[in-house]
Parts: sequence; C-alpha cells; structure tokens
Amino acid sequence: MRKLILWEKTMATPHKYPTGRADFESIINEGFLYVDKTERMYEMIGSRKFVFFSRPRRFGKSLLVNTLHAYFEGKKELFKGLKISEYEKDWIQYPVIKLDMSAVKDVDIDKISGAIATQLVEYETKYSIPPNEKLDNGSRFYNIIKTAKAQTGRNVVVLIDEYDAPLNAHLYDGKLKDVKPKLQEVYQQLKVLEKDERFVFITGISKFSQVSIFSTINNLEKLSMWDQFSDICGITHDELHRYFKEDIEVLAEKHHCTYEEMMKQLIFQYDCYHFSENSPAMFNPTSIVNAFAEGKLNNHWFGTATSSYIIDHLKRHNADIKRLVPKTLFADDFDVSPEDYDSLWSILYQAGYLTIKGYLPERKQYVLDYPNNEVRVGMMQNMIHYYFYPQNLSSGKNYMTDFYFALKEGQIDEAFTFLKDFLITIPNVLNNKEEKHFQTILYVMFTWLGFYTEVEVNTAVGRTDVVIKNAKNIFVLELKVDGTAEQALAQINSKNYAIPYKYDGREIIKIGVNISSDNNVRTIDKWVVEK
Repeated sequence: MRKLILWEKTMATPHKYPTGRADFESIINEGFLYVDKTERMYEMIGSRKFVFFSRPRRFGKSLLVNTLHAYFEGKKELFKGLKISEYEKDWIQYPVIKLDMSAVKDVDIDKISGAIATQLVEYETKYSIPPNEKLDNGSRFYNIIKTAKAQTGRNVVVLIDEYDAPLNAHLYDGKLKDVKPKLQEVYQQLKVLEKDERFVFITGISKFSQVSIFSTINNLEKLSMWDQFSDICGITHDELHRYFKEDIEVLAEKHHCTYEEMMKQLIFQYDCYHFSENSPAMFNPTSIVNAFAEGKLNNHWFGTATSSYIIDHLKRHNADIKRLVPKTLFADDFDVSPEDYDSLWSILYQAGYLTIKGYLPERKQYVLDYPNNEVRVGMMQNMIHYYFYPQNLSSGKNYMTDFYFALKEGQIDEAFTFLKDFLITIPNVLNNKEEKHFQTILYVMFTWLGFYTEVEVNTAVGRTDVVIKNAKNIFVLELKVDGTAEQALAQINSKNYAIPYKYDGREIIKIGVNISSDNNVRTIDKWVVEK
C-alpha cells in the first residue's frame, strides 16, 4: 500500500530564488540569491579579447553575460560585497553592445534579419544613429561600434548570447543554409573591428562549422573545457553548502530526512556535471534553484531545456538508446559541428544530456555518461514519448507507475500483468519479431521508472537479456519470442546468468518471459519466476 502524504502547512523558504531570471542587475537590486562567480569572471577577462564559452541551455550562460554587461558598464554599486570588488579598482565604463540570439530562433526565416535589426535599433537610438533600413545588419552593426567608440572615446565591449540558437532551430528543416548568411553578415564584423573592441564574449551550445566566428577570428580563445573555468557556470558542492545550507535543512525537514540524506538525494538527482579533465562536480543551477523554490526534487531542467533537435539527432543516427553510454571521445571530438554525421555524442555532451565522467590519461580519452538521474530519466521519458507511447499517454503512464510500485513491493505477478496490459496498447511492438525491439522498450521504460537497467549483459557463457536493480532486488530476465517462458528460465539457470550477482547482498529473482508475435496478442503471454 502506497503512503499518501498530506502537508498541513507550507514551510517558509530561506531565500528569494531567481527562478527564470538571468538579469544580474535585478537579481542584486531586488535581493534574490546570487551565487558569486565574479572572481572567476575577473580571471577570465584578464588580458583576453575574444572568448567563446559553451554550456548547455539554462546553465547560467545568460546570467554570466549580463554580469559582464554590468561590470563593463562600470556599475560598481552592484558588485558591493562580491569577490570582484576586492580586485577591481578602476571600474571603467565601456560602451557595451549585447545581442541575444535566442530571441531570433523561433522566427520565420524571412523575418530573422528583421528580428536582429530590432536589437540593433536600440543601439542606433542610444548613439543617435539614424536608422537606415537599406543597409544590411552587418553594416548597421559596424556603424554602431564605430559610433560608440567615437562618442565615448573607449573601445567597445560586444556580448553575443546563444549565438547558435537560430542555427540549432533550423538544423534539420533544410533551411540552415538560409540562416547562416543572415548571421555571418553580423558576426564577420567582429574581426574587421578588432582594433575598436575591448572585449568580445560569445556563448552558445555548439560549434558550427562555416560560421565566421570560428573561421575569421584567429585569436578566439575557447575556454569551455579549461579546468580553470569549469565552475564559472553551475554550482559546486562547496557553493551548495555555503549558499544553500538553510535551504537544504528546510527541504530535509519537509521530506522527513536528515541533512546528509537530503544531500545524497540532491547529488543523485542533479549533480555530477563535469566540463573538463579536472572539473569539480557541478550541480545544474536551474534544477537546484527550482527544487528549493518548489520544495520538490522534480525534473526541473529537463522539463524546460529539452530541444527537439536533439531528438531529431538521435533519430537521424538511428541511435541505439541501450548502447548510447558509456562512450569515449578524444578532445578533438568535442569540436565536431552538429552538421557532421559523426557528431552525435559531442552534441549530446554540449547540450547537457551527457557529461564527462572520467578521463583516461594513457589513451587521452574522455568517458561520457548521463550526468545524473534527472537527465537519465528525462532522456528515457523523451524516448517513450517519441517512439513507444500509446496514443493515450495518461493511461500509459498509469500502467508504468503501477508496474513500478508493484515490482518495488515484490508483487511480481501483479507487476507483469500491468506490463502486459501496457505493451498490448503499443501497435507493432515486435517489429520483424525481433527481441531487440522489445528489449529497447523495456530498457527505456525501466530506466524512466528509476530502476538501474542493463541489457545484453555479457557473461562467461552468453548475454543476459535484461538485468534490473533496485535497493532490495536484482531481477534477471531472459526473453523469448514465440517460445516458452520455461525455456527462458531454463536458459538463465543453464548459463548461470545470475552467478555474477551472488555476493551482491540483494535478493536475486530470475524471470523467464515469453512474448507472442501473434497479431491478436503482440505482448507478454506468460512469465515464470524463480527466487
């Protein structure tokens, strides 16, 4: 019996959380919680002129851009008490031009130039430049920088946020070739105007080939995988304890657990992003802030940062979701453009679906895997939604939820009855009568439900079809198509598939499953269990 919990009161939150906010000035002025990254920002600026920095969506890039904006405009009062105030003494006010290309990604192709022009008009107005719609955006951008320098007597700071958002939006609709020139006419001015610029900072997710940012700026420094700046976005363990100690205590009280137990849950759900060889483990900032604000450990980032082009990328590569991770890449592999066919894993990394989980120094390779439970479960939810859900999504979720709790409570026959009822609603699940299609569905489903799931597990005498693990049990499953459940169970025993788990300490449960490919059935028709 599942326990129903009703809250009698809402506990007060210790801080004002900047959920959905990326404007540094309003965060500071309105008293929202701010995790101080200004020391690292000051180090990044240094003597550099051109910097490119990539991170996944909703990982703090825009907040970093807006913090740079305030800093270069000399707004000293906003930085009172922050680390940078200990180092900066001059607080020079530079002219700053910021372009947010995420505002362009959802407009029609023929309106992209107009959407960019709308942002340029703001600066033409500021510097009293008469708008000239006959000029292309590149020429207007050029005039703005030249005029800003002439009027202020100082070189210009250029901040371009999400430079690649319009490119990713049209990656697979055949319109990418039409988008590039509209962006290039602006971006190519950055190199032309080098002597008029104090600092140029560009953020994005991916590195597109044949875009002038990378082809014309010879001294562009790509800091995305530098150890020194691996923590400039995101929240480290130290920062979580320093800034969110009270928040963790409140959340722990609400969920009836200790501070240490809540930390374990937060680590499992949101931690373990790494962006370089020696990067500290990073929490996703969107997830952490929303978890404390809402008081629940939901999939906060994945629910708001999922990009359709990622799913399209997986389909294009006919990716086997069961074998997606772990994956090893060389350093050069991370720079592959999304347009290149071999870019699947690098794009998944750049978008935040995979992260660095290890480094092999002798091989000079990075090991990629899912960063945490939120992303792993979220990825499976997307796969179910795009490939396996019946038309009635609500009933499908109910079947899977019922299966999860029945299996968790050791009610195996009841659990497999729910699974049988769920699978029969999915048309043509056994394409060509192959086990691998059914295997994939089980892998995605079990992982989405939160079970640790492996498929085709190698042993000394064969490969186990499916292994599911939870806190109490290890389930060893063998699947047959148009055979018998007894044959499947006999294979588990004859080939000793359960032996590797003998000393694990959890109860081992062996399950033989037969699947019927009959058009009137197309689901599990029988299972047998042995403990």
